[in-house]
Amino acid sequence: MRSVTFIIFVVFMVCSVGAQEKAILYSHHGFNGLAMNPAYSGSHEMLSIGLSHRSQWIGFEGAPAYNIVNLHTPLRNTQMGLGILVMNESIGLRKNTGFYLNYAHRLNLGPGKLALGLKAGVSAGSYEKIDLGNDDYIFNENTDNFMLPNFGFGLYYYTTGFYAGLSVPLILGYETNAAGEVVPYHDFSKYAYYFTTGVKARLSDNWKIHPSALLEYDQGSGLIADGGISFMYKDVLRAGASYRNKGAIVMIMDYRITYQLKVGFAYDYGFKGINEYNRSSVEVAIEYNFGYRIRASNPTIF
Repeated sequence: MRSVTFIIFVVFMVCSVGAQEKAILYSHHGFNGLAMNPAYSGSHEMLSIGLSHRSQWIGFEGAPAYNIVNLHTPLRNTQMGLGILVMNESIGLRKNTGFYLNYAHRLNLGPGKLALGLKAGVSAGSYEKIDLGNDDYIFNENTDNFMLPNFGFGLYYYTTGFYAGLSVPLILGYETNAAGEVVPYHDFSKYAYYFTTGVKARLSDNWKIHPSALLEYDQGSGLIADGGISFMYKDVLRAGASYRNKGAIVMIMDYRITYQLKVGFAYDYGFKGINEYNRSSVEVAIEYNFGYRIRASNPTIF
């Protein structure tokens, strides 16, 4: 009964167009800035490379899983930041990989910088069929590969102690037409919006406090609000927790192995909806920055 319930749920996710394909849920915001907002490009003030993985609803076959590779850097003696983003997504019948170029134009504003970002690229993938037994397949005819364009935009303001960003990471949705072909479509009402903000404040010589929030809205899921607080010890170890209004407690931790190398972990404990069947979702991430403290005006806390 449990597996049948989840298969029905997965089929619903795949058949639903629009928001479900664009509103990816992130728990460790600090490692996924470029995935949420193209204006994040170059904000570390040095070349930065990151990898992250998210497994949602562990234990269910076909549950969402995401792999993200990002690389971004400012361009010397210019106001530009550039980034490359690769996102691999697997949700039930749908598997796709997106390749995106990101551009940010950054302006000095007060004590920080305001960046305007654009993203463009393609998503390549396919729908796979599910065997229900007795040679009974779901979407037996919908197994064609597809390659479709997509675009995104955003704003991002940051200082050494504050950041705030607003973005629409992808403006196109995908749907399957009557002929069984996957095609793009555009609908303003189905945009997925992300708003991120956070503050870093000093408590003592060794301790800092970092309250942060992520607001995500799309027509299909409504408003998802994630707010929490973390504490950092000597700019090396950070740990904290947040509450998500859709029914989850999120625990996060990251550790700076060296000034340039950082690893992170997040664990979601859910207690509503599909989480009644399985409560665990995890994220793991690693980030390397090609720079030194004396050269980096904004160490990569955010």
